[in-house]
Amino acid sequence: MTNKKFMKKIAPVVMSAAVVMSSMPYAVMAADFTDSETVTDSAEVISDEFVSDDAQEEFTAQEPEEFITDSATAETKQGEAYVLMNIPYDDFYKAELKNNDVKVDAFTSATKNKSRTAGMMNGNSAYHVNPDGSDVTGVTFPVKVSDLSALKDQKQVTDSDSVTITVTNRGQTSSNTYTGKDTLIENASYAYYILSETPSYYKELTVNADGSYSFSAMKGAEIKTVTIDASLKTETRYGDYELDLNNEAFSEIIDTTTDKIYGVTVNTTDGTNYGLRHLENIWRGSMLSWGTGYTTEVHGCPVSSEHYKSIMGKTIESVTYYTDKGMITFDVPDVKVEITTGIKATVADIMDTDSEVAVTFDQALPSDFQAQYTVDGKEAAYANGKLTTGSLALGAHKVVITDISGTYAPIVTEFTVNTDKLPAAYNIGTGKIVAADDATAEDLAAYIKSISKVKVGETEYAASGRGAKVIVKEDGSLDLTDLQVTEGTVFEVTATGYKNNLVFTYEEAKFSLDVTEKTLYVKGKDTVTLKADTNLSDKITWSSSNKKVATVNSKGVVTAKAKGTAVITAICGEYKATCKVSVKTPTLKLAKTSASIKVGKKTTIKATATPTGTVKYTSSNKKIATVSSKGVVTGKKKGTAKITVTCNGVSKTFKVTVK
Repeated sequence: MTNKKFMKKIAPVVMSAAVVMSSMPYAVMAADFTDSETVTDSAEVISDEFVSDDAQEEFTAQEPEEFITDSATAETKQGEAYVLMNIPYDDFYKAELKNNDVKVDAFTSATKNKSRTAGMMNGNSAYHVNPDGSDVTGVTFPVKVSDLSALKDQKQVTDSDSVTITVTNRGQTSSNTYTGKDTLIENASYAYYILSETPSYYKELTVNADGSYSFSAMKGAEIKTVTIDASLKTETRYGDYELDLNNEAFSEIIDTTTDKIYGVTVNTTDGTNYGLRHLENIWRGSMLSWGTGYTTEVHGCPVSSEHYKSIMGKTIESVTYYTDKGMITFDVPDVKVEITTGIKATVADIMDTDSEVAVTFDQALPSDFQAQYTVDGKEAAYANGKLTTGSLALGAHKVVITDISGTYAPIVTEFTVNTDKLPAAYNIGTGKIVAADDATAEDLAAYIKSISKVKVGETEYAASGRGAKVIVKEDGSLDLTDLQVTEGTVFEVTATGYKNNLVFTYEEAKFSLDVTEKTLYVKGKDTVTLKADTNLSDKITWSSSNKKVATVNSKGVVTAKAKGTAVITAICGEYKATCKVSVKTPTLKLAKTSASIKVGKKTTIKATATPTGTVKYTSSNKKIATVSSKGVVTGKKKGTAKITVTCNGVSKTFKVTVK
């Protein structure tokens, strides 16, 4: 095996020879030499240079590690040491940036838990000074110090240090305890921890005449350039610009779940670099954003812009990531940073019967802004402050005002096409939102897709976006999970494009008949009208199980037909109720069937009818005997007469003899 000490001594000479032969830049990382000897000055000098991929393969003895073991202590190095140090963003970027002296501020956070939550900042490569997490101050990074005495006024973190950070995110509370060097995540700027190993990458600290610190560019790091696709957006929720690298290609180089990202610079063709910060600028690894003064707040956090204003009008050519894998530059297709004007356009909402919309601006467009208007991607004519839209579907529509010269960023806004019609109704029986009487299933489907929010009682829920809760499902049914809904709770549904909201009161469905059993008779009183007790709006349909016994019409009127039993069923939507009808033959009974009276005397006929009804009496011979409506018989002269008693179609005869 090749002697490592020998290789270490001749490496600079061999490397120099390789460079002369290849005429290519090179770099030697501390990770290439792993014995206990101190790295020589010549090795440190050439570590700042560049090396070709071939040279790296030839001279790299092992894969680079974050730290290389070095048994030499700070004392044996006569005060020289390597430390992990909290470096404010501006100090971190000073030596990395060209043509940009504007300060890189700390990130001020309104969402304070993010800066204090493990894993939020690309492997905890950033730190915060304020314990409440109200900022992200800078980067925790390896630093070479020529003499530890230079740090006598700074806080030294040791293995005995500990800090516990408790945060509550979305109702879930968690605590993380950090010890030793990891406590730098919540510590002062320039706080440091002495490393027992020599890092493979670092910055060198210099103490200035006024006692302040400055830091070199990143040293010892592997340098790599990768070509990647990228796109620049000016329509973003995270600032004025958003640069998205191809995430699939990016993930093959940097794994944001394991790799540390210390910083990122966006580089323009004029040789200017712009340093980015965690959370506000660096997020999701391959996605970067920044403001230039027009977007002033994102999620409650103020957006810093001074450092980035001068990028407008320039052309981005690459992006450099400072990571624990080294410095990785992504060469992107040149993309011009169009100038953001900050001009706000407003397009008035219209009705579905309109064919043009009014456009207003909060300030005049630049004189050289060559405006082209599109609605939903289709060019639209603009004249006298109005856009000709033609017929548009209900809902939101996007207007883009583009400068066809490419100098200015597009101005984007939206407007809504509304209707007075409400194609939906609430059906208590099914518990669903259903099509209104004059609406189709397609109308209902379009309405449900357009629902933007639902208010339940006093609580309002967004139907889309982050934290959304879908209460009205695609089939119109209501998802009441985790909702405090009782009888009488009022719902209010708002849908984009519909001027009128759907308001209804939640009720438990009820449906029953006023009579569940009824006896009818074939003759006489042979009908009954059944009534429904319901809060349902559906039409009621009626049916009889035996029409020979009893029939029922569309209004619930039951008519007896023949002796027997029939079940009358009423159906309303998904609900039904029944009434059992028994049909019998009516009866009529007389207490006695004959009587003898004298002329001028009276007798009363006592009749019992089932069912009860009006009893009629008639005399066969009124000269012999008469009868009143109450069955009182009066003798007139000697003879015999028959009194006919009738009720419910049944007749009986009473014989009266007058003496």
